[in-house]
Amino acid sequence: CPAARCLTGPGQADGRAVGRDRGRADLAKVFSVNVSEQSQDVSSYSQSETSAKGATSKNAMQVSRNLSVQTRQILNGVEIAQTWQDPQTHVYYALAILSRAKADTALRTRIADLDASTRAYLNQARDSNDLLQKIAAATQAVGLQTERAALQRELQVADITGRGMPPQWNLGKLKADKAAMIARLKITAAADGRSSQATQKLLAGALADAGFTVSDGADYVVTAHLDYAGLPPRGGWYWITGTLQVAMQSAAGNAHGVRRWKLKVSGGDPALAQQRLMDQVASDLQNDIQATELNFAAGNTGSK
Repeated sequence: CPAARCLTGPGQADGRAVGRDRGRADLAKVFSVNVSEQSQDVSSYSQSETSAKGATSKNAMQVSRNLSVQTRQILNGVEIAQTWQDPQTHVYYALAILSRAKADTALRTRIADLDASTRAYLNQARDSNDLLQKIAAATQAVGLQTERAALQRELQVADITGRGMPPQWNLGKLKADKAAMIARLKITAAADGRSSQATQKLLAGALADAGFTVSDGADYVVTAHLDYAGLPPRGGWYWITGTLQVAMQSAAGNAHGVRRWKLKVSGGDPALAQQRLMDQVASDLQNDIQATELNFAAGNTGSK
């Protein structure tokens, strides 16, 4: 099987089955560097959305899952072309092969699908008059092209020319365009419930850090509601449990979504417990607010 037609992986072991497995594993190493780079890309994509738990993180996990599935599908095409046992050492040798053509076709088909979907979302972002819809479509396009970039590296391994399918869109520009759209979205930060003044400041700061423009009288209002209560002290610790809720609506009063976080903290005295509660509120908002707003923009209005 010449290199122009096949990728190969040799394996050796004292047993035939183990030798075959090692041949497959050696062939899989051809893609292992790319899998690692894929994970870095997906992690970078998630971090750029300033989300550790929310919708964007789920989007990133979906991208990672899709990449892993695609790689497994490609490696399912690995065949053991030949095995041989050394008559003197009794060691088994195995040669695993993977057809470049099969891997190439599978990857090109998936990349073409991603490009078609990206084009549809970009057209939607261009044609829509609703800024929320533009942002939602741009977010989908960035996710698809992040996945495509990783598959392009896989294809460059399978393609004997190493060229693959160069992208039609610059991923960095897509991300910058989406960030510019987010900056155009003006939001008024509001709060009610307990510790409303402190909560409102934390919400406004988180929205601004996420790239949104925070101003009074904006087209959209995001309201945080904090509710909590102290529990009886246990073992010298003071506990507080509660919920943080964020809701978004247009200035006209149209609801766009609600998200809730459960809170539970403790401290050696009531003041410390209270401080840790507000720290947790700040952390949840900082980590999740952009993903939450993008989730609302995509029409996913359910609470967590």
